[in-house]
Amino acid sequence: MSEMVIPYLATARFSGEDAGAFLQSQLSADVLALDEGEKTLACYCTPKGKVLGLLLVGRDEAGYLVAAHHELLPDILRRLKMFVLRSRVTISDTDAVAVTGPSGAGFGRSGEAAAMNNAEAWRAGELLSGITWLNSNSTDSYIPQMLGFENIGAVSFRKGCYPGQEIVARARYLGKVKRKPLIATIAGAPDLDTGAKARVRRGENWSDAVVVDSARLDDEHIVVFTVAPGEPEGPAEEVEIDGRSYACATT
Repeated sequence: MSEMVIPYLATARFSGEDAGAFLQSQLSADVLALDEGEKTLACYCTPKGKVLGLLLVGRDEAGYLVAAHHELLPDILRRLKMFVLRSRVTISDTDAVAVTGPSGAGFGRSGEAAAMNNAEAWRAGELLSGITWLNSNSTDSYIPQMLGFENIGAVSFRKGCYPGQEIVARARYLGKVKRKPLIATIAGAPDLDTGAKARVRRGENWSDAVVVDSARLDDEHIVVFTVAPGEPEGPAEEVEIDGRSYACATT
């Protein structure tokens, strides 16, 4: 049975003697800890600690495969190539490899995989799991902890330096992250734009929030991934967008 291609992700290959060390120096995850056949999520950040994109990094016999949102990967690769310098690493686009599901995001040959019938519902499931790949409207806007990326294994606080590492570490150890992800499933809402302003209610408290990502779970429900104040804690019970309130079906 063929794996199903996740159409909103694109891939690239990193090969050469220094490929692992190069990725280790650029990404927030511990890439060098990967054995062949293993994969990890990772962030690529600016020197100010803002996430340019969430990446899936897998190691195979030929080096490393990297996937990111198809809108963001070309710019990510251009930026990474600027830092290769004398490292023995080759970065190349690849159309022969796709990210596949739903048995768990991995890499497979494009020609052997079928198109996913309901990529939007799959993406909604990813959002519920805390995974947002970001896009051209949300890149370079949030540090990893605002998106909860440390909770999905995309950030190692024990590895060496990478762009933005000092700021990311300071936010962790000084407890200065005041905004965090708040994910909810709302009923009856229209499709939402990235960056849309929202208000969320937790108990009796209303807070301002920003829509980072959203995806339609089914005909009636949308999963919305927002960044909102970390306090008060607790699930969202109601979301207000453009002056209209929507009850949260699932939190």
